[in-house]
Amino acid sequence: MQVLDQAVAAIQTRAGKARVDGAQIAAKLKAIAACGDEAANLWQAYLEKPGAPGDKYAMVTWIGAERSKQLFELSLKAHELVKDVCAAAGDQARFLVLDESPIVLAFQMLKDGETGLDVAKAALARQQAGVRHLRQLADKVAALKSVGAAKPAAGKKPEKKAAPKAAKKPAPKKKSSAKKPVVKKAGKKKAAKKRR
Repeated sequence: MQVLDQAVAAIQTRAGKARVDGAQIAAKLKAIAACGDEAANLWQAYLEKPGAPGDKYAMVTWIGAERSKQLFELSLKAHELVKDVCAAAGDQARFLVLDESPIVLAFQMLKDGETGLDVAKAALARQQAGVRHLRQLADKVAALKSVGAAKPAAGKKPEKKAAPKAAKKPAPKKKSSAKKPVVKKAGKKKAAKKRR
């Protein structure tokens, strides 16, 4: 898939400028490859027991509706993973176009003189080649050394960060020098009673 090649190239460029989790992206690529393995098994199972010939125009009639549906579901699952890999390309993701599925589907038409077995053999070979390529991309991404993610050299201890400084306590508020007059309420009442 061309889009994954472009995504991996963008991720490699990004790794030189920012932190990239190569292991996580590689895991997504391996998950796409696993979907491809399942698809290859479906094509292989058809080739081992092809059954009756289908329509001369539609591959679905040769491989069967159930297998076609399983291939399509694998394609949907792989498509979500492809979007995740493309998103890891950062700003460059907006330029990536999902061009084709990493899963070889059974929706193609047969050409003149072609049988379902011919198409299935070609589909299996294409699927297996795609899986190998996905694993190579996963290896490239897993080996990335991104900025900010460098590990200390063997035998060296990582530098310790300085302990954070204690926060300063706020200075106590100064009392104003102007004194408020103190009024004695109880004393005024007693004085009033004495006058009477």
